[in-house]
Amino acid sequence: MTKIYTIILFFLISLSGYAQKISGKITDLEGKPIPFANIYIKELATGTTSNIDGEYHMDLAKGTWNLHYRYLGYQTKEVVVNMTENDLNMDVALAPQTYQLKEVKVLASGEDPAYYVMRKAIAMGDYYTKQVSEYNNMVYLKGSGKVTSVPRLFKKKLAEEGITVGKTFVTENISKIHFELPDKVKEEVISIRSSGLGEQADPMQFITANLYNTKDDGFISPLDKTAFAVYRFELESVFEDQGRMINKIKVTPKRKGKDLFRGYINIAENYWNIHSADLKLNLPMTDVHMHQLYAPVKEEVWMPVSFDFNIKFKGMGFGLEGMYVASIKDYEITLNPDLDHDYLKKLDISKKQEDAQVAELGNQESKVLSVKEQKRKQEIQTLLEKDDMSNSEMRKLARLMEKDTEKPKKEKVREPLEIKIEKVKMAKDAKDKDSLYWAEMRPIPLSVDEKISFEKKDSMEIVRNSPEYKDSVRIANRKFKFSHLLFGKTYKYKESNSSFSTPGLLSFDKVSYNTVQGFTFNAPFRYTKSDTLGHYFTLSPEFTYAFSREHLDYSLSTYYRYNGLKRSYIGFGLGSKAVDFNEKTGINPLLNAISSLYFKDNYMKLYDKNYINIWHDTDIANGLRLSTRVEYANRKQLYNTNSWYISDPDDNEYTINIPEGVDPLLVQDNKSFNFEATLEYTPRHRYYIEKGVKRMTWYHNQPTFGLRYKQAIKDVFDSEADYSLLEASVRQEFETGFNDRLSYSVKAGTFLSSDNMHFSDFKHFNTSKPTVMLSGGLNTFRLLDYYQHSTTEDYIEAHLQYESDRLLLKRLPILNNSLAIQERVFANYLTHENKKNYWEVGYGLSQIFLFMDVEVVWSFDGKHHRDTGVKLKFNF
Repeated sequence: MTKIYTIILFFLISLSGYAQKISGKITDLEGKPIPFANIYIKELATGTTSNIDGEYHMDLAKGTWNLHYRYLGYQTKEVVVNMTENDLNMDVALAPQTYQLKEVKVLASGEDPAYYVMRKAIAMGDYYTKQVSEYNNMVYLKGSGKVTSVPRLFKKKLAEEGITVGKTFVTENISKIHFELPDKVKEEVISIRSSGLGEQADPMQFITANLYNTKDDGFISPLDKTAFAVYRFELESVFEDQGRMINKIKVTPKRKGKDLFRGYINIAENYWNIHSADLKLNLPMTDVHMHQLYAPVKEEVWMPVSFDFNIKFKGMGFGLEGMYVASIKDYEITLNPDLDHDYLKKLDISKKQEDAQVAELGNQESKVLSVKEQKRKQEIQTLLEKDDMSNSEMRKLARLMEKDTEKPKKEKVREPLEIKIEKVKMAKDAKDKDSLYWAEMRPIPLSVDEKISFEKKDSMEIVRNSPEYKDSVRIANRKFKFSHLLFGKTYKYKESNSSFSTPGLLSFDKVSYNTVQGFTFNAPFRYTKSDTLGHYFTLSPEFTYAFSREHLDYSLSTYYRYNGLKRSYIGFGLGSKAVDFNEKTGINPLLNAISSLYFKDNYMKLYDKNYINIWHDTDIANGLRLSTRVEYANRKQLYNTNSWYISDPDDNEYTINIPEGVDPLLVQDNKSFNFEATLEYTPRHRYYIEKGVKRMTWYHNQPTFGLRYKQAIKDVFDSEADYSLLEASVRQEFETGFNDRLSYSVKAGTFLSSDNMHFSDFKHFNTSKPTVMLSGGLNTFRLLDYYQHSTTEDYIEAHLQYESDRLLLKRLPILNNSLAIQERVFANYLTHENKKNYWEVGYGLSQIFLFMDVEVVWSFDGKHHRDTGVKLKFNF
């Protein structure tokens, strides 16, 4: 969600600067300031924006200039100024926008004329997205915000960090931007500073975001090709601005949801480009109100010149208010040479035809259009001139425009596997600019609160930059305090890129309970060290004391990444600990503790494992990964030592520490020496390289194929176990539509031999029997009992899940109002010799209150209904 908010806040931007200064205040006719009004000079393709108090200033060279003062809801005011060698004060009052009803032809269908406008605007969207192939500009961004409320529990801690209710924080930067189609952005940060929000160096990564395509950001734009399915449009009025008639369109969602806008979008008549937008988003616990203003930066080219966003967050006792204002100056535009820009001259068709004829006669190298291309262009022109375009004709026009803006097809070239991270170039002195520099270069004046915020920050910086203060901070970060013993601490050593973490005696999340060990306290330690070459080392000793057994378990694990580009690791581990028979996918220890103490259901069954292992992981090739592991383990049987409980509503008795239905001989003492190798392959798995380390993309559409082989070898170090397992798998996750996702996983395995096996060697499945779940996803069986279906026979398990924003219940009026809830349907299947054709299907709602899922599940043995259950899953 944080990423979505960031995309909204840093949509696009602008700035200005010259020798003499013009300044003043922008108000309405009653003298009230107009925040974030735009001042633009077309001749220079530059401008600025007023601050929250309506104040503005701008450097301007000597000469006569036409200044346009603009803001949504007000008439644009053009003022001619003659700049001399002296500064000029210019206060401007804007009159309310004069709206008038548009004379339109009333269609037989009675449809609102707004749909006619929006069909043309949507159809032209592909052209305007690609109209400019390259541009440069200068960008200024300022964000300010304050905390409005804090839960009492966190007030003291946040105050120690300098965060108090009502305190204003400000951040601002100036950057040079270079953009090239389709989405290549280069940024050079000229200057940046913050009074406490952190120095965000690259907010301009979203400089190419636009209202024609917001799906990648999780929203459906009013200009999206699917907009008519989710929005109502109403033509409220028209007004004239800078020589164009502008249609004011009211945008109303047909349903509620976090992916839909509401408000107004203004579209220029005949040209069908965006003039401005006044839109709101209602996100979970957050309201966002944004304004965008476009201006002509070159003949027939309108680009964003001013943005402001207001954000209000309220939830979980916290309240935040913030605003971001941005402006752009010094546009340098290159029109896309692959497009036919004559579409923008359709107001004078005869002139267009004349120009085309002259160009054809005068340019011997002009392109000769094929009959097919001529027909397509004629169809586009005919549709653009229609005044009663239908939805199907709009989609046809959009397809034709998209086809017309495509480059000639060449031999298909696959996109490179490596995703190049566009690095932000930071000027050497970007963070060293003083207040005098900012006073001169800042195009948007600071408000009173913002000035106070920076003054406090500057005075604190003097102290913090002193050698004495830095030494005291370094000592404080490493000095032991008694509170560290109680609550834990991570000691950081920046000089050596290392850290050391310790647990706290009052860390209640380290306390657990089970009937074998009674109450336990876990004390993990961790040491890490890294370098700039991609190497990484970690050492993790861990101690667990079982009070009922009066026994101390310990473990030591360590691994070293010796090649960051091949993701090569070697690791080592040893220890003694109580382990779940289903070590990889057993019941969550916290859930087992709650079930035991409150319901006397001790689901988890444990054995004592003394072990030593060594493992190695590496990429053989891109997308092909090999993992190997060798382990020796001495497994010993454990018994219940504690029967304490808090409540027993069903008058239960704790069960013995042997899984129900399992032969007691399978849990007796056993030694094992085993080797395991896993090979996984993801075709064309894309990646990026960061600080010498190759990192694979977390989400991709490609399937992942797996092959696992595990062999226990008898008589090696007195090993008794003797078996071999071969397992093949495939899993995949991909989008099937906007916010719709389909996932599946299939595994099939066979025990090539099973001469001597401990129960922990069986094939166990991921099950979750209790009503409450604290973990579990795609591969979880909801209604299977723990351990009872573990097997040494051939097996197949399959899982399928479909997630959607709007599937069934979300179409109903009440749940339609929920912003965050998603729906899912799923099916799980399992078959082996002792469990033939078991399957379950379910329906669920996720992200209820942002952290809870509810599911209804039905299970079947073949054709016969077996059970029905309700699941509550908490995603903490």
